[in-house]
Amino acid sequence: MQARIFLGIATFLVLATVAYGVTSAEEAGTTMLLLAGGMALIVGGYLMVQARSHADAGDPDRPGEGGAGDPAAQGEAYLPHASIWPFGVGMGLVVMANGLALGLWALIPGALLSASSLWGYARQSRRRD
Repeated sequence: MQARIFLGIATFLVLATVAYGVTSAEEAGTTMLLLAGGMALIVGGYLMVQARSHADAGDPDRPGEGGAGDPAAQGEAYLPHASIWPFGVGMGLVVMANGLALGLWALIPGALLSASSLWGYARQSRRRD
């Protein structure tokens, strides 16, 4: 179902790209519409492949079917702990993006904050308390 929605969006955007490109002769908008259609096509294709693989495997992620993804079959579900690290990654990326416009004085600290927060988040997620 979700794959058809995204594939429909991709089809609409490609048709809109053709109509916009012919009527406006403007390159930037035509390119952006085409890229948006391509991204929707990628997501729709991925969802279609996932739906087919789950249908072939008997959909093990549905509860009660006893597959590998069934929390009842595993005994428990893994849920990550609350963490500040994703906030640090996001703030580092914001500072880094501003550094692209402002200069190295903001780019380097943003990159360091993002990298250290990503490292901390990866370390935390490996520990299962």
